[in-house]
Amino acid sequence: MKLINIFLTFLVLVLTACTQNNATNVENIELPANFVNQGNGQVDVKWWHSFEQSELTHFIEQGLQDNLSLKARELRLKSSAIDAEMAGADLYPDLNLLISGTMPIDDLGNIKSASLGLSSSWELDLWGRIAAGENRAYWDHQGQKALLKARANLVAGNITTAWLSLVSEQEKKLVLASQFKRTQDALVVISRRFSMGKNSVTNIWQQQKLLKSIEVQQAKNIAELYIHQQSLALWLGVTTDNIKYSESNTLPSLPKLPQIGVPADVLRNRPDIEQAFAKIKAANENLAVAISNQYPRFTLRANYTTAKNSVKDLFDDWSGNLISSLAMPLFDAGTKKSVVQQRKLQLKALIFDYQQVWLDAIASVNKVLVTEEQLLTVANNLTAQLDLAERTDKLTTIKYLNGKTNYINLLKAQESILSLERQLIDANKKLIINRVLLYRELSHSDFSSPATLPTTSLSNDKNISGNHS
Repeated sequence: MKLINIFLTFLVLVLTACTQNNATNVENIELPANFVNQGNGQVDVKWWHSFEQSELTHFIEQGLQDNLSLKARELRLKSSAIDAEMAGADLYPDLNLLISGTMPIDDLGNIKSASLGLSSSWELDLWGRIAAGENRAYWDHQGQKALLKARANLVAGNITTAWLSLVSEQEKKLVLASQFKRTQDALVVISRRFSMGKNSVTNIWQQQKLLKSIEVQQAKNIAELYIHQQSLALWLGVTTDNIKYSESNTLPSLPKLPQIGVPADVLRNRPDIEQAFAKIKAANENLAVAISNQYPRFTLRANYTTAKNSVKDLFDDWSGNLISSLAMPLFDAGTKKSVVQQRKLQLKALIFDYQQVWLDAIASVNKVLVTEEQLLTVANNLTAQLDLAERTDKLTTIKYLNGKTNYINLLKAQESILSLERQLIDANKKLIINRVLLYRELSHSDFSSPATLPTTSLSNDKNISGNHS
């Protein structure tokens, strides 16, 4: 009796010593109040609708359904959901059926002895080790969900970029065809004037050279068209031959700059920020597991069996017992304590990573906003230059035909307008693709349809806390 009292007293002292303190909170992150620029436009959750292009919408819906890497990510998400379910299984007792029989080798079929029984074991989760493991699996699943959302956003963004690039090259193809015809028509006029002795043969050669330079641009254009088709096919998960698109599309006009709001509210649900947060929560639970491993484990085992030499007497006599066991680490050369310290450092590192992800996200959005202002200025400038170049070209052509200016001035006017037409197409493409990047930076990517985690008792609260000591 004295031995039992000593044991109970010792157990009470151990329980008191094993109390955990989870009160430490993560410090708040200082974020800027506003982005560098704001608009007043509204953006759909499916941000590509802003461009009002039915063909683009069709391609993105197809990509979100058929993209192979997205399908693989969805399967990994389902796998992590199963991990989360399995992690909570140890909170409940198990139950096993045990059956055995003995028979001589020379008399198979004649059972000499048999046994039948049930066994069960259950570890009491006194320190929350099993619950922490379940929580860790839950947050790992949340991290996988964030990765799926990020992948869906990437797929939608790259399909949009490939489609816009394809449309841009189609526009350039038409412009190059028009440039070739205009330059060829000018060559006819110059050749006629040469036959009349009004200019030098070098004028013809210069014009032919200009034609060859356009042919070079056309060859590059054909290559670029194929590259963008291939890129679009890659993100759609199909072969290039299976892509059907209209060759009459033009680049959409730039939508209004969206009303972005406050960084702390807009970016909170970005997939990379959600993933970084989930890593912190998982690491926090991982730390809880390491701490609980320092404490005793209390396990209950029960079995109920019957064993007889005769099968017909097998169910006549049953016996059962209940076994309780306590396993407590006494000496491990400081290994468990070191693991706790290691996981505290890992948690602290992830907190810093989380803060850095926030800063990177804000910087990325601001960078895109500043870039848009620059690209818009460039596009407007090129439009103005092209208008002036067209006026100059018309006037120079008239003067050349009337013999009031030389061919060099005409050539310069032609080269200027040809170059500016191509530059303006490229500038508009860069501007619209930069807007795609802005939408991607701001998107929380909830347009995908990921697998969901089965209902659990866990709540997905957004308060980062729980440093264990």
